[in-house]
Amino acid sequence: MMMRRLLPLLAAVLLALQLAGCGAGGSANDSGAVDVPSANAEATPAASPNASQGISDPASSPAGGTSDSGTSSSAKSSLKPADPNAALLNAAKEVMGALRDRDLKRLESWIDTDKGVRFSPYAHMDAKNDLVFKAGQLPSFKDTGKRTWGVFDGSGEPIDLSFRDYFEKFVYDQDFADAPKVTANKLLGQGNTPYNGQEIYPGSSFVEFHFPGFDSKLEGQDWESLILTFVPSGSDWRLCAVTHAQRTI
Repeated sequence: MMMRRLLPLLAAVLLALQLAGCGAGGSANDSGAVDVPSANAEATPAASPNASQGISDPASSPAGGTSDSGTSSSAKSSLKPADPNAALLNAAKEVMGALRDRDLKRLESWIDTDKGVRFSPYAHMDAKNDLVFKAGQLPSFKDTGKRTWGVFDGSGEPIDLSFRDYFEKFVYDQDFADAPKVTANKLLGQGNTPYNGQEIYPGSSFVEFHFPGFDSKLEGQDWESLILTFVPSGSDWRLCAVTHAQRTI
């Protein structure tokens, strides 16, 4: 009798349990399961491929942030213009190398065909009396004949020397190819016989190879320079003067 009364109650409990189980399968948030997105769910935007490579996305960059060439304005501003004296300095270094090596054939290849090359023992050139040689007419180092190259500063005595002796005293008496200071169109050595190359050769340019001094006790009074003067020849430079400079009395 009691059993018959309990059967409907048990059936009701079982039915309630089944309904509860179905409800749990429809919502997985409380149980930790992942919800399946619906077909019209909003998808998360994908990352830009440019961002993954460290490249700015043009669409997200501020207006004017990039140029048509792809070079930023800051990169352009860091670019320096080419040195306008680069070709002149290169020519001077080539000539100085020939002087250092006593290579007269290489030296002659740089001499201006019209003006030749002038040798001046001091910074102030003597337009009338300096010796000038055309290419192919340079004396040989074996030539023992003496020439008058000017006058000695102070005494006024004539500088009567062979080409070799003059070269060793008034051209390459120091290792000018290794001079600590090299300047284009700017004089470092200043004396009471000023360089006048641009007066004698209008439109010319020069390179100075300068030693500021050798004996610290003399406080720079023993400075020496070798100045190479060039005239333009098309896009090239041609040597027209080799000038020795030093402190004069």
